[in-house]
Amino acid sequence: MRKRHRSTLILAGVAVLLSGCAASLQTQNTASSTGKTAETAIVVPPTSARTIVLRMNGSTVATSASDWPRVQTEWREAMQGASQDASTVFVDETVKQTSRRGAGTVVDVYVEDFHFVAPGARYTLGIMTGNAFIQAKVSFRDLQSGRVFGERSYNTSSSAWQGIFAPTSDKQARAIAADIVKQINPR
Repeated sequence: MRKRHRSTLILAGVAVLLSGCAASLQTQNTASSTGKTAETAIVVPPTSARTIVLRMNGSTVATSASDWPRVQTEWREAMQGASQDASTVFVDETVKQTSRRGAGTVVDVYVEDFHFVAPGARYTLGIMTGNAFIQAKVSFRDLQSGRVFGERSYNTSSSAWQGIFAPTSDKQARAIAADIVKQINPR
């Protein structure tokens, strides 16, 4: 009986170790003309929902950080994965903008601040890596006309109390990307 109880505890412990915590995501729509906040969905016409174009920049604090290229890579990979899941075409213009034609939605990401924490660092150094976070504003625009469909602020964070299971920057970028794609293509 004791052996079975111990086995159950060991299996439960292994399950907890192998599972990771989801990223905590806070969003807020902003109405650009009034500055008021609203909790409504961003409405993108179906023709514009077929293609998603990622453009990314940030504050001086964000872009001058040594981890800025890694943050861009995480966003690019997260947006590509979320776009594939939604069966939409993904175009990365984080490095070089092109003059694209046709219908689509431009996702202009402006990273205000971040603290990048890689999974390997979290697992080896634990809470000493600090809290991963991303503060960004995203503008959803029509690719052809430039008309703004809506804007949304995204804030993610992890807590030292979560220890090695705290969400790392890759999980946070995936959570934001999934919400961005859901706004464009809600299926």
